[in-house]
Amino acid sequence: MPTTPIIIPIIVAGITLGSLLLSQTRKITKKKLLIASLVSGLLNTAYAFLVYTLAPPPTFTRTGGGAFTGGGAFTGGGTFTGGAGFRAAAGASSENFFLLSSFITGFLIVLAIVVVALAYVRFKGGKSEEEIETDQTEETKLEEN
Repeated sequence: MPTTPIIIPIIVAGITLGSLLLSQTRKITKKKLLIASLVSGLLNTAYAFLVYTLAPPPTFTRTGGGAFTGGGAFTGGGTFTGGAGFRAAAGASSENFFLLSSFITGFLIVLAIVVVALAYVRFKGGKSEEEIETDQTEETKLEEN
């Protein structure tokens, strides 16, 4: 199974944070955060489907005697022995699991990045670097007097 893609959620998180920085209030509603996370999850699922369709994982074929061949990842002789559990793991359910994990990953990455960024801004006090510099210069002026 291919690895779960994360490029789409990172792009969506960047767009969401960029729009927050450009806004005057620098606040986001729960509804907007949830919509951004859902869009990220859906786009990530669509991208994962394309990846799975264009570059499918290695397949396994059954040969006589209960052995499986193929896959390319196994280097110990080229045959697998196994029963119904192995056939089920190599079956179509892996695509559904891959798409579900892609959706969950896309949803949680945006949610986590935006929540951490908002917590950082709240902890920092919401001041920009210019405001912090002017506060420090004012403090030094008061100390000099």
